[in-house]
Amino acid sequence: MSNFHRTSRPLLFLYIIFTYVIAFSLWWAYLLHSKNKLSFDEMVDIKKSSFVTSHQGTDQDFYRTAEFLKIEDKFKRQKKMVFSEGTFFIGILVIGFLFVRRSLVKELQLANRQKNFLLSITHELKSPLASIKLVLQTLLKRDLEEDVKVKFLHNSLYDAERLEGLVENILLATKFDNDSYGFVKEEIELSYLMQKLKEKFDVNQKAKLRIQYHIEEGIFMMGDKTGLTSLIVNLIENAIKYSAEETPIFVALSKEGDEAILEVKDQGFGISEEEKEKIFDKFYRVGNEETRQAKGTGLGLYIVKNIVNYHQGSIKMMNNTPVGMIFRIRMPLMIHDLK
Repeated sequence: MSNFHRTSRPLLFLYIIFTYVIAFSLWWAYLLHSKNKLSFDEMVDIKKSSFVTSHQGTDQDFYRTAEFLKIEDKFKRQKKMVFSEGTFFIGILVIGFLFVRRSLVKELQLANRQKNFLLSITHELKSPLASIKLVLQTLLKRDLEEDVKVKFLHNSLYDAERLEGLVENILLATKFDNDSYGFVKEEIELSYLMQKLKEKFDVNQKAKLRIQYHIEEGIFMMGDKTGLTSLIVNLIENAIKYSAEETPIFVALSKEGDEAILEVKDQGFGISEEEKEKIFDKFYRVGNEETRQAKGTGLGLYIVKNIVNYHQGSIKMMNNTPVGMIFRIRMPLMIHDLK
């Protein structure tokens, strides 16, 4: 079933209820106005007959009397009250409907993302497990050359690190949701950390994928080593995921004043203006859920945003030239207060 049908049914039910309540309110207002009009006409007829009989006057004479003007003024006030209260009530209904609709749409979108997350995480977990299992079975059953064994073991190690990264992301996202993330404040040589991660990516990256680094030496900061490692890895993996294999990715670490600046540039597929507001949401992934080709769980940038916030930093997203995206993160070298 498509996303449209999954989300349209609850919304259709909401529209039906809203339409019914509005129609019922308008009908109630019409009946109340009709009852007031009938009471007004009956009162006018009674008073008019009494006036004509006692004063020997005409209907037109009665319409000019203070008594008729008083009755007419009361009817107008009742009519105005019905209209004002009806308008206010319908206005409250419309505002309430818009709030409920917005909340319902968000809940439906989140539920849909969670479903797609479960489907994608199942695939993401099974794929490296199947690869590791196949390698182990091959090593047990066949007598291979030493260089082939080493290659197989490197591939298995890469798959194991993928699994470790997936599990780490899930645990981090859960901790953020439960507000139980253990922020550890310590002095970190960010330049050294970046260099070690560079070596890891250099070993594991695909042959045609070129990651170019500019790492300024001697950058120290107070922060959480585990969180910063996850931040850097997720940013780079996000660029890899949404870039063609032959396009370069630029990773830079520098210092400006009392801030560390991490910048990741890619020449990938880019992000639409509409999606830029959503990419840091949990489970959100760029593109259509039904036709997306890129792998992922929708947790990477959500984790990046939270870690940046914990380090009292900021993240800025810009279009690259001629194509692709730039993620620029600024974090203070000293963190004065923990969250």
